[in-house]
Amino acid sequence: MVEQPTPAHPATMESQLQTSDTPNSQLIPSAILTTHRLIIRPMHPQDAPSMAHNASDPLLTKYMAPTFPDPYTLTQAETWISINLALQHQDNFVVCERCSPGTVIGAIGLKPGIGASSHTASVGYWMGRTYWGKGYTTEALESFTKWSFENWENNGRRLRRICADVYSGNVASMRCLEKCGYAKEGVLKGHIEKNGQTMDEHLFGLTRSDWEKRMSKVFNNY
Repeated sequence: MVEQPTPAHPATMESQLQTSDTPNSQLIPSAILTTHRLIIRPMHPQDAPSMAHNASDPLLTKYMAPTFPDPYTLTQAETWISINLALQHQDNFVVCERCSPGTVIGAIGLKPGIGASSHTASVGYWMGRTYWGKGYTTEALESFTKWSFENWENNGRRLRRICADVYSGNVASMRCLEKCGYAKEGVLKGHIEKNGQTMDEHLFGLTRSDWEKRMSKVFNNY
């Protein structure tokens, strides 16, 4: 799902990966948060090969926003990283396993609201298919949601709400959001057209007050 801005053949991508080094441990940016199995950190230029490799899977891009490159090439990964590194305020991050902090297996980030919605943000994320079925996406989203409510600001305003949109058919992503406390708020029928297919857009949201109640329940269970 949720977002980023003649495609490389998979064999070509494998070749690029074999000739490209993952970031040296001394170059890897410090993590903004660490979970039991994952780290979430800012991007680094040498993240491009593993990012492109894991983001180029058609089964993944099928449910990503129309602005997400399909397939996702090495050049597009390099461009996306450069754009984000040039920003003063970092909103997009990569996900890595703690055992391999230099290899990007997914990404997660926020798109801030504007104007009257500047106290809100949309969360977007993806996880490489090799890592599906491990609970990694839920682990990343749960911790990132907590970090966002506690630390993230938009022009000095703390978040009061985080929302997400999911295309019909992406049941795994919907379940992930629900596990992390997001509530389904509505469906935009036939709202998305991608690759000749019309899909519904399912809207999810989590307010700060609901998140705080959820955290209180979790804390009281320990």
